[in-house]
Amino acid sequence: MAEVVDVLVIDDASDVAESTADVLRSAGLSVATASNVPEARQIAAAQRVRAVIVDQSTAEWADAADTPVPHTAPPIIVVSGMGRESIEELEARHGDCLFACLAKPVLPGTLIEVVRAALAAG
Repeated sequence: MAEVVDVLVIDDASDVAESTADVLRSAGLSVATASNVPEARQIAAAQRVRAVIVDQSTAEWADAADTPVPHTAPPIIVVSGMGRESIEELEARHGDCLFACLAKPVLPGTLIEVVRAALAAG
């Protein structure tokens, strides 16, 4: 049976991915990190991932069908540093496959709360 990872964090900025992972680990969650979508897909193929956090710029989605991990994937939370309009556009284009969109900077308590809600929903 595959190892279970509570959250997979996808961000091409390794310091951001690790600080996000540290916040989640401090809340008792197991976390894996990936620097890009192909790496994330490899992790998701080898482990059971319960939720995904992805930086909007790292996702590079072409359309709603092109998610960071396969459609059988767990809830996806997108984090964006590109402003509210960018988040609204993302929600309009990909809302059917997203659990939440958060604007950077995300407070640790908010991140943990949203992730726990995603895990409960997934």
